[in-house]
Amino acid sequence: MNSQQALLQINTREQIEASKTTRVPSGDFVTDILLVTSPTNARSPYMPFYYLYLAGYLEAKGYRVEIADPHERTLKSNIKLILEKVKQTKPRFVGLAAFVTDYNVMVNLAKSIRNVTLAPIIIGNAHPSVTPSDFLYPNSPFDIAVCGEGEATCEEILERYHHHDDLGQIKGLAYLSREDKVVVTPERRFLPGNEWGKPAYHLLDMEFYSRPTKYLIRNLYTRTAVIYTARGCPFKCGFCAANAVWEANSLEGSKLVRNRPMESVMEELALLQNHYKFDFFYILDDTFGLREKDVYDFCDAYKKSGLKMLWGAETRVTCVRKKEVLIAMKNAGCIQLDFGVETGSPTLLKTIDKAIKVENILLGFKNCHEVGMRSFANMLINLPGETTEDLDLTYKLLRKIKPTYTSFGVTQPYPGTPFYKKGGFTFGKEAYHKLDREVPPEEFRMAQHKLPLEITLLQFRLRFQQFGLVEQGLFKGPWRYWTQIFRSARRRQYLWYFIKQQVNVPVIFARMLFRYYKLVRTGESAASIKKHEWQVAAE
Repeated sequence: MNSQQALLQINTREQIEASKTTRVPSGDFVTDILLVTSPTNARSPYMPFYYLYLAGYLEAKGYRVEIADPHERTLKSNIKLILEKVKQTKPRFVGLAAFVTDYNVMVNLAKSIRNVTLAPIIIGNAHPSVTPSDFLYPNSPFDIAVCGEGEATCEEILERYHHHDDLGQIKGLAYLSREDKVVVTPERRFLPGNEWGKPAYHLLDMEFYSRPTKYLIRNLYTRTAVIYTARGCPFKCGFCAANAVWEANSLEGSKLVRNRPMESVMEELALLQNHYKFDFFYILDDTFGLREKDVYDFCDAYKKSGLKMLWGAETRVTCVRKKEVLIAMKNAGCIQLDFGVETGSPTLLKTIDKAIKVENILLGFKNCHEVGMRSFANMLINLPGETTEDLDLTYKLLRKIKPTYTSFGVTQPYPGTPFYKKGGFTFGKEAYHKLDREVPPEEFRMAQHKLPLEITLLQFRLRFQQFGLVEQGLFKGPWRYWTQIFRSARRRQYLWYFIKQQVNVPVIFARMLFRYYKLVRTGESAASIKKHEWQVAAE
């Protein structure tokens, strides 16, 4: 470290300590709050929804909001653009959001931001809601951690925070006391759906987010906007970190699952189609279809709106136990439903508290086939207590239900989830970077079997053609999907994306195949593993 860097670090520590005893820095602020997306998500097709709704809410209250959301290809370039945005907007506050997998990146980013502004730095999202102490410690670059939903808490911070001692009077946050102890204030009630802000799309580069992608309505090339019609989830799946956010709020005087007013949803969809020219949308609610009436209400409203976008949704197999519900969705333009199946083992479904049975899965997919609805199944390996017999049951179930497309992942014991708590895991922030891997290290193994996790993952992906020489799921697209593409004003973009994918797909498949054979032949031999139907020969 040279003398200039050392001086900068000393000055930064002094600024942090000063912020505990002085008011918010005075000056000519251009922006009340600058919301900064993680530079690790720079190329993601998913918009930063948490910021869109927060920004819309704060703007409706009269605050000036900006979003720093760069899309460069390198981490260094994105951080540079973020720091330039901080200097340009001169915010009163800076807001960041962190999940456990990008913890180190966000801490380092906050340190860099602290070097160019005295504005208090707020951190929110699932990770700070679970363990605010990971972000609040002596000489930390963070000043405030928002726990749970952020709209009302951030509004009150912008309105009331002039001095460090003011924080104790604001619900729904955590901060470091003068004695360097983490103080968590009382929980804040959930925000009713009619109080949410309208997503502030105008603060994003919508040209970037309206490009064709196959990662929203899975395995179909679409220009898709993602929306929420409701928030909250009453289920307690053991692997899910989202519940950590809901649990950080108070249920007193509010409901966990809250719907937006249908008029607001239709206004948003009209904006996305008519102004931003999207051809498709995807409903990312945790519980879309939980109540049949809500589905019928949405489908009726959408048909009456006259909008022409086709759509997909994430739902549960128990929500499509009646074909009439599927028919209503199909008639309203739905072309695909995504289900969290996770496993074919009845024992594991109970273990993970999925609140579904194998019979529900069989019926849900049967109904999808009978009404002509595309289906997507998300599957997990490395579930707690998982045996080879459980994997056999998963294989057999998938052969029966025949999803249009299947995806496989390896379960990770994220902090704050029931798997982390019940599994006896005690690792802290020094090990968070290991959770960023697609396949976790052995210390995070929860399965009872001893099969190599990465080899097992690749075997299932190869067997069910999650990756292949061609996009097989694409050619199973319904006729109205293709009609939508050909009628699109951006059909040239679709053509170019199609051409690129026909080059990329076989390259990805070849790399995966090479990786698989390399692992098998240099690690545990395929011959030493008991043969199962889902395993792929390596000879």
